[in-house]
Amino acid sequence: MILTAERARRMPEPAVPPGYELRGFRFGDEDSCVEAIKTGEFQSHWDRARFDEFIRGPERMEGSRVVVKDGQVVAATFASVSEENPDMGVVDYVVCRPEHRGLGLGRAVCTEVVRYLVAKGYEKALLGTDDWRLPAIGLYLSMGFEPRMDREDMPARWERIRSRLAASSS
Repeated sequence: MILTAERARRMPEPAVPPGYELRGFRFGDEDSCVEAIKTGEFQSHWDRARFDEFIRGPERMEGSRVVVKDGQVVAATFASVSEENPDMGVVDYVVCRPEHRGLGLGRAVCTEVVRYLVAKGYEKALLGTDDWRLPAIGLYLSMGFEPRMDREDMPARWERIRSRLAASSS
């Protein structure tokens, strides 16, 4: 999925509920981030060594955002740079611990990472996801991300996704 800087500039300020803190990644967040990532349906292979390597990537340390409650990272998204096009920023690994979902935390961290990328001069932000992650896709679409039609199979895939989203909302 892709979001232009123009659309990103029109995004509303993110908000988190009382008791939650939205902030940048800090040293000391590493273990808590790994635990949050591991709560995702597809992230069980993460460990501290992999995270330490990952967070050293371009833009990640400065541009990543977390939501903290009671000293624990409960949601996070990481800034990155596209390997295929270094002029595009990337919103990487949107995660939220299951017991904190539905509070707008994913929207908050995504919004802040996109704002960071735009402020750094990236004209587009990429975000990858899986077809089966319908709640996440619904969130990204509502934020202004658009499908990236860069492969022959994408129009049919997006038609199925939109049909499944419509069916799940009725």
